[in-house]
Amino acid sequence: MIFGVLAVYAALVAYGLPYALRAASWTSRAPRLAVAMWLAAMISVVSVAVLAATLLFIPLHAIGDTLVLLVQWCGWTNHNLTISIHWTTPRVAGVVLSTAAALRLLHVAVAVTVTGRRSRVRHRHDVRLLGRFHPTLRIYILDHADRSAFCLPGRSGGVVVTEGALQALHPTELDAVIAHERAHLAGRHHLILTTAAVLAGAFPAVPLFGTGQEELRRLVELTADDSAARRSAPHVVAEAVLRLAAPPASVLGMANTGVRQRVLRLLTAEPPLSRPAVVARSLIVAVLLLLPLVMTTVPALNELGYHCV
Repeated sequence: MIFGVLAVYAALVAYGLPYALRAASWTSRAPRLAVAMWLAAMISVVSVAVLAATLLFIPLHAIGDTLVLLVQWCGWTNHNLTISIHWTTPRVAGVVLSTAAALRLLHVAVAVTVTGRRSRVRHRHDVRLLGRFHPTLRIYILDHADRSAFCLPGRSGGVVVTEGALQALHPTELDAVIAHERAHLAGRHHLILTTAAVLAGAFPAVPLFGTGQEELRRLVELTADDSAARRSAPHVVAEAVLRLAAPPASVLGMANTGVRQRVLRLLTAEPPLSRPAVVARSLIVAVLLLLPLVMTTVPALNELGYHCV
């Protein structure tokens, strides 16, 4: 019964939510909240998948009892959670599929992480070798004619602006560009995009991961635009985006994602979401994150009084 409920829930979130969330207009008005909802949905589906796989070996009540007893720490030595596994054909098939999925996820995670790290190390080396550090602006200036600005995550990274961009940007626009890139660094947006890339690469047929990767790339740019607009006027940020319309090498660049949409959004200045709308969507995020835990612990809570007597 519970296995079927988990499967239906995972299917609804993985295949139904992406289309509704991608079509929702509110995501552009509250991109940070939208990022949280996409991530919460991904975490929820992965958690439910792990829970469903665990149920092939351990009964649900044993999982819940273990969690509750660990939290309560009441009479732990008096409880013996004996687990007996009867190997049926569906259970063997489930174990094989779960193991294959886990190995696939691990393989893609290692590949994406290693590739991303090598790329960042190479870019840092190139910037340190060919660029110069501006102590006042606290940015690296790369002697290149292209109009580009991007950030390099990591302890030894920072904001990189090409000489071509410096020549094209007015001082206020340059300030907006730097604020935009620093928002990427402060928000750890590269970790968000890496997580999405791993899930999309491992399970490309799941719309939540494939569509989510595209949407998260767009939403982190909108989030950084908002951060820059709080420091500079929105029209200044829009002008900077237009001047840097040529995409940079880095995925977290100032003008590499949805230029037209971003400029129109900055210039139209739509009103933010109302407080009730923010609260409602925040509750959805909380439900997505907590539902797997609730499914696991609620059955055990019914017997909590018995365990702690």
